[in-house]
Amino acid sequence: VGVLDVAGGSGHVSLALALAGVPSTVIDPRAEAGCLPSRDRKALRRALAAAQGDSSSSLAAVPFAVQRAWFGGRPRGADTLFSGGAEAAEIPACSPDSTLGHLLRGASAYVALHPDEATGAIVEYAVRFRRPFVVVPCCVFARLFPERQVPDGRGGMRPVRTLPDLMEFLCALDPSIQTRRLPFGGANVALFATFQ
Repeated sequence: VGVLDVAGGSGHVSLALALAGVPSTVIDPRAEAGCLPSRDRKALRRALAAAQGDSSSSLAAVPFAVQRAWFGGRPRGADTLFSGGAEAAEIPACSPDSTLGHLLRGASAYVALHPDEATGAIVEYAVRFRRPFVVVPCCVFARLFPERQVPDGRGGMRPVRTLPDLMEFLCALDPSIQTRRLPFGGANVALFATFQ
């Protein structure tokens, strides 16, 4: 299992992990999950071939696995045309009680860069199973998750509607969750915890 690269798309995070010798599994509902572009596939093949010829290196490249699945389950109202098309209902869920639950429990860590609808499930499962994680949220999806709320500053609660609201909501799930701004533009604030 290794590191779970959640909503990993074509697998670029897993490629970086593979080249560093870190086993990983891409979890993504899209048909192209783990399908690296030609140039990157060639680079991985070359690194894997070199690793076979030199088993003494501690950083030898390793292949990564791919599991087409909805992390946490398919959110009601999710855009299935983007995420899998007509067969979206047939794509399994990767959740604690599913047949893929072993991936959650067996992972060494969870990592996700702009994981869209899976963001909340990543943090919730990381907290539940005490797995180190890092996630860089980008989208709120307020209509898909109306149950998410944060304090309104007047003793009540209000819906999570903005990215700062989402960060506040997720950080409240466990006191060990921290944030760091990453050195690139756009949605670049990482939430993480090591649970040590």
